[in-house]
Amino acid sequence: MILRMGLACVLLVASTCSFAQTAPVAFDGIDKWKASLTATSITSLKNLYSTDPPAEYLPKGEKPVPGISPEIDFWQQLVSAGATDFDAKPVEEQDQQGLHLVTLAVSMKAQTPDGPRTRYVTDLQAWQEQADGWRIVLAGHSEVVKMQPALHPNPNLYEKAADAKADIAEAEAKAKKNHQRIILVFGGNWCYDCHVLDQAFHQPEVAAILQNGFQVVHVDIGDDGKKNNNLAADYQVPLNKGVPALALLDADGKLLYSQKNGEWESARSMDPDDVIKFLNKWKP
Repeated sequence: MILRMGLACVLLVASTCSFAQTAPVAFDGIDKWKASLTATSITSLKNLYSTDPPAEYLPKGEKPVPGISPEIDFWQQLVSAGATDFDAKPVEEQDQQGLHLVTLAVSMKAQTPDGPRTRYVTDLQAWQEQADGWRIVLAGHSEVVKMQPALHPNPNLYEKAADAKADIAEAEAKAKKNHQRIILVFGGNWCYDCHVLDQAFHQPEVAAILQNGFQVVHVDIGDDGKKNNNLAADYQVPLNKGVPALALLDADGKLLYSQKNGEWESARSMDPDDVIKFLNKWKP
């Protein structure tokens, strides 16, 4: 799960503390933190966390607790396990009450039996400018996930005014011309896992297969889950098992596959390799 605490919890902590105000210095904490996540530099990671005041750890869904060791240990263990190529991009960033607050989307290459694979973590950090530079006074992380979190969902992934039948007919025409197949993705803009799956579809190794072999149509089921229910029934997709829900057609619109038991409903828990295997199995 992504850290859903946002920055509000950090602000609550900050409001109870008094921080000395000094002349502002350009914030360079993220670059230093990211640079420490290598086998040769990991021992320097702990130096980025405050000792006065002592940094606190923010467990998922809980209040801050004294002692930052769980946060430092988490990153050290990833590096020790062979994770490399760490990148960290700010998703949210603001200054409040003497703190620089950052939510980071962190990616890395992890070693797996199938070779290096990209993995993801969301990290929240509160930095304080101290006499000897910026230090982290509060931090917490999500678990490691295989699918990229949807931190900036596309609000128009499922077009409200779209005519699903017309979209499918257009996809069939293109599929016939390009010798492709059609994937129908039933869901809604409110569906977090629908956005996670869409992001997976845009990953380079997945997108290449889709571009060559498939037309993708997003079918909106509406805010109440009842829109286009007739289409779902036509393609034998039980929406009561959850979304995203997929159906796969040939270029003539003949049903080749339909999701029966919510196989795609928890896209966040899937492995991109499984998406690739599915596409390779059904590509023309």
